Amino acid sequence: MMKRILLLSTLVLAALAFTGCGRTVETTTATTTSSSTEVVITTTVTTTAATTATTTTEATTTEATTTVTDPPTIFDAVNALTNPYNIALFMNEDPYHYLNLNFVLPTVDVGAVYWRAVDNELLTYIMNADLKTTTVGNKTVYAYAATIGPLTPGTTYRYRVGNVLGTTLSEWQEYTAPQPDADFSFLYLADPQENAVTGYTAYAHAILSVMAYAQPEFDFAMFPGDMVNDADVRSQWNWFFQYSSVFCYGKPIVATIGNHEFDGISDPFMDRLEYDGYTNLPANGPVYGPFDELEGDLRTPGIDAGKTYSFDYGAAHIVAIDTEIFCDGLTACSDYDADNVAILLDWLANDLEAAGSVWKIVLLHRGPYALSYDSALIRTLLVPTLEAYGVDLVLAGHDHQYSRSVYWTGALAGFTRSDVYTLGTVSLLQETGGTEWNFNDYPRELGITYLVGNTAGTKYYGGSKSSGIPVHYEYDGECPVIPIITVTNDAITVVSYIVLKDSALAIVPTGVAILETFTIRK
Repeated sequence: MMKRILLLSTLVLAALAFTGCGRTVETTTATTTSSSTEVVITTTVTTTAATTATTTTEATTTEATTTVTDPPTIFDAVNALTNPYNIALFMNEDPYHYLNLNFVLPTVDVGAVYWRAVDNELLTYIMNADLKTTTVGNKTVYAYAATIGPLTPGTTYRYRVGNVLGTTLSEWQEYTAPQPDADFSFLYLADPQENAVTGYTAYAHAILSVMAYAQPEFDFAMFPGDMVNDADVRSQWNWFFQYSSVFCYGKPIVATIGNHEFDGISDPFMDRLEYDGYTNLPANGPVYGPFDELEGDLRTPGIDAGKTYSFDYGAAHIVAIDTEIFCDGLTACSDYDADNVAILLDWLANDLEAAGSVWKIVLLHRGPYALSYDSALIRTLLVPTLEAYGVDLVLAGHDHQYSRSVYWTGALAGFTRSDVYTLGTVSLLQETGGTEWNFNDYPRELGITYLVGNTAGTKYYGGSKSSGIPVHYEYDGECPVIPIITVTNDAITVVSYIVLKDSALAIVPTGVAILETFTIRK
């Protein structure tokens, strides 16, 4: 069966060019491959021009003229994005009844959130927001955090932010509280990490192109860190929130910190990191002891609030982990504070053991099995706990190359067949004389699936870095990949969309296609 991919006619796109995405010829080391799925990419090119329809009525000499305008394009939508208060929704540890918000005001003020149910316009709640004064570079940022609730699952609410006097106010936005036990989906947006407005413009184009193509119903967006390239540059945060406003007014963010938001263990602003000022995530993670094992370590016991935490959503228990805890602040991460890593691992073991969800998903920045960097300490120290307590899927970033592998006790699982891959390399490790396993549809019992995103932005390593760690599938081309992950009681299904472009730094895509699809079953 051939699956034919068509671009939506509302996209104004140039002709498709695979050359901007790196490897163009299918390479596979699979012993056997199935022919059940073949991806054929077709481009539809449209032009936009206003047309005029003229109608003349016989009973009168008056000529009625109606102008028909074309629908807005993705280009128009990206150019219209604004977020002057850096408003973003963030996940609460009880997502069915509470919602976290974060925003910025231009001066010190009494920040407030105004919110109400859409079906009860007469009752508006006004809640004070907590001021978080944050130094970003040589500037002071006045960020505010609030939690609204209790909410009623399935109910739509309107909210706006500003000051308590109402002299500074944002526009009204809407959010719908999720239903418990419902199936859910989320966008996985690895390492946007831009340092220029053009990069974040390309990031928004990529997201909107995938949304237009896939028409997904998603519940939140997940980031494995590195949302900015330089945490001490205020304009990068402004651009991130401006161009993330394609979703962040109405969909919460789930994130953890990356190395680009953490300026090493000797950062003099450790008690007020930029990441903390601009985010508002759960603080139910570990509390550490003194960081006194490494020279110059200024980290504090509460450093991981909003970085390592957990929550339940639908059929999944989701845990975010700050992998910088396993690092000495250097690129190679050759040392760590052993006492505090032990506290983290103990917290993680207790958290996972207590989880009663069908699925356990872990989010982190530095992945244990990835193409670019060999994060040996994380593989040695963290993976045994993930295996011991039944983690099913690990989502990582940091590497800027896309890969997927299934590992158990340090060994790759063996598969006998897979879909045909047009881009990238598949290595199945053919089993002989055993059960046949399909790389695109397999049971959890084979091991933990490790998925590493490349980027939702424009920074790629394109095979220039190599960890030497084997994986089942790798794609090192220079096009963004945006997975959409759906979780039900029976399965986790991932559809990874590739945003085709003429070059790595191109802003406007030439098309969207499916890079790969896979399902993990229980």
